Amino acid sequence: MPVSADVEKELKSAEAVILEIKKILNSHHYTTEEYSTVVAGFIDQVLEHLEAIILLTRSNLNGSAFALVRSVVEGLVRGVWFTVCASQDQVIKFRKDDKIDPAFGEMSDAIDAKCGIDFFADLKKRSWNFLNSYTHTGILQIGRRFTGNVLAPSYKDGEIIEMIRVSTSCPLLLVRPYLVRQNHIGSAKAIDAVGDGYSRKQI
Repeated sequence: MPVSADVEKELKSAEAVILEIKKILNSHHYTTEEYSTVVAGFIDQVLEHLEAIILLTRSNLNGSAFALVRSVVEGLVRGVWFTVCASQDQVIKFRKDDKIDPAFGEMSDAIDAKCGIDFFADLKKRSWNFLNSYTHTGILQIGRRFTGNVLAPSYKDGEIIEMIRVSTSCPLLLVRPYLVRQNHIGSAKAIDAVGDGYSRKQI
């Protein structure tokens, strides 16, 4: 069964954002510093997860789409942390041992402190329990496997649309600081414009 017109509209908006991000990213060369290649990998993986969420949603595989959102948010926080906070030793440790010392919440706090904002810690506070429940097959995920007493998924359009919007915002938030650190200021502003245009479509 095809998705509703409202959900399809959101999916097309998300696809347009992905195309714009890739267009902006592909217009530059980037340094080969350790942090740069690590963050480039995070960006690429987050975009692939978003593309998978779009495919899963169109296929009415919403449980699997919702399960991927934690990975998108985690990729956002890790990628921004490596861009603005991580020391060279921490980057090398990750590349060598696949280990990041700060926990998710600590990374969120560090980003806010470094950037003088109050966003990432609040994002973690508001969303982490929900994201974990969907990813780890918790009660939020299980509860949506039923429609009344029937074993049939019951993901509402409003929930699906919110999931798409959160997931689509993450690569925008990840790419911008990376471009700034790479001194591609004009492209960082272009990402802001993409984000502003995406926000306006939600009104």
